[in-house]
Amino acid sequence: MDPRLVILLALAFAASMAGGLIPAASGLLERLGAARVLSFRSGVLIAVALTDVVPDGWRLSHAPFSAAAATALGLGFLLHHGHGHAGHELTHPHVHDGAGVHRPSAIAALFAHSLVDGVNLGAAAFLGGTALLVVGAATSLHKIADGFTVSSLFELKGRPSGRALALLVLVSLATPVGAVLARAGALDLGPTLAAAMLGFAGGSFLFVGAASAAPFLRHRDRGAALAFGGGVLALLLLRGLAP
Repeated sequence: MDPRLVILLALAFAASMAGGLIPAASGLLERLGAARVLSFRSGVLIAVALTDVVPDGWRLSHAPFSAAAATALGLGFLLHHGHGHAGHELTHPHVHDGAGVHRPSAIAALFAHSLVDGVNLGAAAFLGGTALLVVGAATSLHKIADGFTVSSLFELKGRPSGRALALLVLVSLATPVGAVLARAGALDLGPTLAAAMLGFAGGSFLFVGAASAAPFLRHRDRGAALAFGGGVLALLLLRGLAP
């Protein structure tokens, strides 16, 4: 295997783990407050969806992407409104953001997105040169946001639980595993399946982001609004840092 690919895969894994563990280790979530952290996460998720996942999925294949995105949005709506705390969240948004409801779909979406990233990175390895470095750098930077999202879903304020750590490792490994399998010819998603996976990821990111931020923004929480904008800007900055 190309040594450059090995290095990039290690960086992608390390970036995702760092994004997930740094907030927990520093107590960032507790100091900033749930509303601000959840709003920041929402900004990151929506920015990822609109600038990365949606354009890529739509370009691959319109129909499966649209169907998967609509399914993810509908599933999120049904789960959210079937949750017993839904009305309570709107009245007291600081108490609970429904993370337990959103968590399974968000983790699945992160895994799907990361796996597709890995397949793309594995394909770029066949081209080598500048293409591999560009895709690898962009992928590694995005993984920071992925790891942070996992942490915020579990509202980690100290040492992560075994379950949270296991899911963080799972999401972090998705990109290297996808790249290795694609490089070995054992995984070929094809445009239809890749578009469907990106559609599910994009729809889930949009719903989770909007559902988490809406209660805080509806109550005109200025700190949450600024944090939401900060999440969008942070993701755009990460994209801008990629060559």
